[in-house]
Amino acid sequence: MKNLFLITLFLFASLIYATEQIPDVLKYNGKEYELRSFSPAHKYFQDKGFQPPKEAIQTTGNQKIFLFTYEIINEKLYLTDVEILLLEPNKKYPNMTDLNSKSIFKEYFPHEDKILMDVSKITVIPYGDLIEEDSWSDGYYKNYLIFEFKSGEITKKLDLSKQEYITESKKQFKLFKTTKEYKEVKKDIKAKKSVDFFNEFRPKKLQVNINQYIERHIFYKIKHIQ
Repeated sequence: MKNLFLITLFLFASLIYATEQIPDVLKYNGKEYELRSFSPAHKYFQDKGFQPPKEAIQTTGNQKIFLFTYEIINEKLYLTDVEILLLEPNKKYPNMTDLNSKSIFKEYFPHEDKILMDVSKITVIPYGDLIEEDSWSDGYYKNYLIFEFKSGEITKKLDLSKQEYITESKKQFKLFKTTKEYKEVKKDIKAKKSVDFFNEFRPKKLQVNINQYIERHIFYKIKHIQ
């Protein structure tokens, strides 16, 4: 009964406080980076129909249950670990439980130590401190890693400071404006709704038009870095 109470208490606390998702991890050049918007293994597992073990715990902090670790090896993106959260008895106090993590990579890939992620896209990985300006929605991170992948292999990469990222965004937007894709994005009703949503959280003096919005998010709009 006490164990059930502790589990219930933990899950209730999670619903209230744990609103931010636990990030997946990318290992690159001896460093670890948090992945919050780019994690191709989630779709890979979904497409394969892989189900989590029954012991896996789901909270508001890991709503997709699986926690993935990637590594760039020889300029290719690999999945190198898969973890879940689970509740285990506390070694010192058997009537209490601890939330721990467990690797389950070998349960899905018993004969492999890494799996190539066959992804073709540009991805942006912010890192370092968030530098807020006039409002939290106007902030930029201190640094940005940008990779262009083709079938899981890096075809182009950039490691930029905040100012370099802004300058490069302006350059890529200028080139993008000459393309057919630019006209399609400007007409897209979803893009207009995204601008409205973006402006909703900004002071009026900082609100952007659709061109400024596309420029700020240019690496999410283009297919290739020029």
